[in-house]
This record gives sequence, structure tokens and C-alpha cells, in this order.
Amino acid sequence: MSIPLNPAAFQEYSSITTLAQAQRWIDGFSRPDCFNTHAWSTTKRLALLVWKCHLEKKHFNRTLNFLHPTFYDMIRTPEGENILNERRLRRFVA
Repeated sequence: MSIPLNPAAFQEYSSITTLAQAQRWIDGFSRPDCFNTHAWSTTKRLALLVWKCHLEKKHFNRTLNFLHPTFYDMIRTPEGENILNERRLRRFVA
């Protein structure tokens, strides 16, 4: 399943324009207590893949279902815009 990018993310200014900036953004999030280091590393790597697709203006060709809420914050711009089409994401509802 391919998840399309959010067109609105390209209409608004984003302070992240390179993969290195995206990596710094992702690294700024703290590991949740319920995650071991391997799970957290995998989550961050997945978020970086989403950013890579965004920066290359390509669809994300994997599924993203029911990940930790912090992950969904990682795939938002610092300005608050989701870089993927949010309606296509499946999440836990608290």
C-alpha cells in the first residue's frame, strides 16, 4: 500500500529541507519508556524514510499502522504540518 504525501506540506514553509535536518528533527525526540533501544532505533529509521520520500516528492510505499504517538510527531514538520496524507494513517485512539 502506498501512502500519498500531503500536498499541504508543500504549500507551507518548512524549516526542514534536507535529510540531515530531518535526522536532527527526529533525533530530538526522546525515547518513550516503553520502548527498548532497538524498537526506538527502528521507529526513528522508519520516520527518516518517510522524510526521505517527502523531500524527494515520492509516495511512501510501506504501511504505517498503529505506531507510537511520538512517531506521528516525527513525521510532522516543526511548523505542525503532517508530511503524509493523515487520512491514510491508522492509529490507536486513546
